[in-house]
Amino acid sequence: MDNIPCTYRISVKAVIKDEDGRILLLKEKDGSWELPGGGLEQGENAPDALAREVTEETGLKIDWMSDQPQAFWTIRKEVGSPTLKWFAFVVYEAKVSGNFRPDPSGNEAVAAEYFSREQAQKLPLHANTAPYFS
Repeated sequence: MDNIPCTYRISVKAVIKDEDGRILLLKEKDGSWELPGGGLEQGENAPDALAREVTEETGLKIDWMSDQPQAFWTIRKEVGSPTLKWFAFVVYEAKVSGNFRPDPSGNEAVAAEYFSREQAQKLPLHANTAPYFS
């Protein structure tokens, strides 16, 4: 390890399943697929952050989410910041309503699709999602 302080960016992600148990993944403009969700803002709690992020990325509304996280992992990633090297992902199961709408600006998800675990493992998964399927 280097002598840089250990600073984490916390992100909440949602595992949203359809009636067949397939998991919703979002396609980013770079072609990678990831779980819906994103970073906590200063002072924000996990349920509020997850609801905000899912709606921003997909137009879907969270109707229910698990009380406790279903998964947790960390990754190290170089992002150009001398202090930010680690990212922590906290995953909740969620149920949603509404219809997916792609972001016309291209800054959020450009597509959404449900995949089985086996199908997802064959996709170009974003580094922040790959650990969930390994």
